[in-house]
Formats: sequence, structure tokens, C-alpha cells
Amino acid sequence: MTSQSATPARRASRQGRVAPRAPSDGRARRRQGSAHGGLPGRSPVELRPLRLAALALLLVAAAFYVSPLRAFFAQQDRYDRQVAALAQARVANQTLHTQILRMKTRDYITRQAREQYQLVPAGLQAFVVKGLPGAEPSAAPSGAATPAPSLLSRLADLWRTIRE
Repeated sequence: MTSQSATPARRASRQGRVAPRAPSDGRARRRQGSAHGGLPGRSPVELRPLRLAALALLLVAAAFYVSPLRAFFAQQDRYDRQVAALAQARVANQTLHTQILRMKTRDYITRQAREQYQLVPAGLQAFVVKGLPGAEPSAAPSGAATPAPSLLSRLADLWRTIRE
């Protein structure tokens, strides 16, 4: 099978002879790159109208898909943000509902009356003890001016406002 299946050129090269070349129609010279000034060993790119038309059609189709895809992904992002906002609103709603239920109890009302309005039940007397160690100092006198915010804090506030 070795000598019968080998091509005539291979058989001749094994025997040390040079095989005759097939007649050329000029394509081999073009493929070497010497006909069009290309690099030797590289074939120049042949322009084929069908391939160019297919490429142009592919680019047009891609251009038609870009805008809808961009809109689709933007819509998905908006949807995800709204789902997250809805989840936060539900948590806040549950917290407020729990707070409403707690506000309806008698103990909560009594505690809030003592803390916020310094009210005590009838028959009890309230005392205020001032100057205890570890107690917070009273509020600043009404005539004291609050310090003006620094330039850095103003710029940080401006930047936070712009980002939102």
C-alpha cells in the first residue's frame, strides 16, 4: 500500500528524482503575492460580492438590534430598582404597622406621657433632680450662636445633592 497509494511526486522524491510539475494557469503566481506586490507566501484578500453583501447585511441587522437591546437592559435595571424599592417599602410598612399596634397599648401611652410631656398619673407627684453625675448637660442657652458649617462640609453636601 505504500508505493501504490503515494502520489507520483512523492514516489519521485523518495527515489531522488524531481517530479515534473503540472502546467500552471497563473493562479500559483498570484497566490505567492508577487503579482500584486503583497508579501511573499501570503495570499491577497479577494473581495467577493456575496461575502461583502452578507457582511453588510449582518452589520445592518446588528445595528437594528442594538437599540432594542439597550432599551431592554435599561428596562430590566428600572424593574430591579423598583422591586428593591417595593421590598423596602414593605419592610417600612411592616415596621409602621408594628409601631401602630404598640401605640395602642396602655403601657406605651403611659410611658410616652411621662417621657415627652412629663405627665404622671393622678395621685402621684413628680420630682426633677438636677446636676446628677453622668447626666447630659442641658441645652445651650438660646443666645448662643451655632458655628457656621465649614467649606468642606458645604462642598460635601453640594456633591451629595448633585449625585442624587
